[in-house]
Amino acid sequence: MDQLDLEALPRTPLTMALMVELEPAPLRRLLKKGLRRGLSTDGLRTCLDSDWGFDLESESASELLCALRERRWFMQSQDADLWKTHLGP
Repeated sequence: MDQLDLEALPRTPLTMALMVELEPAPLRRLLKKGLRRGLSTDGLRTCLDSDWGFDLESESASELLCALRERRWFMQSQDADLWKTHLGP
């Protein structure tokens, strides 16, 4: 995960302005894909593989998803097979 320092990610609510400033580009793409309808687990698997080179079950993917979940930016829905990006608090 050399292209992203998870500890350096802001711990503020996610806004559209913040999202478009985030680096690297694969992080922005992941968060954009989670807007509106969200991403299925299969869609997330494909995104992680194509943009990050991560297997969904890998430690790197787990660390990324955990960091995003801790910030409440990107979370799995409890009642559906969807991963969604959350803006605001």
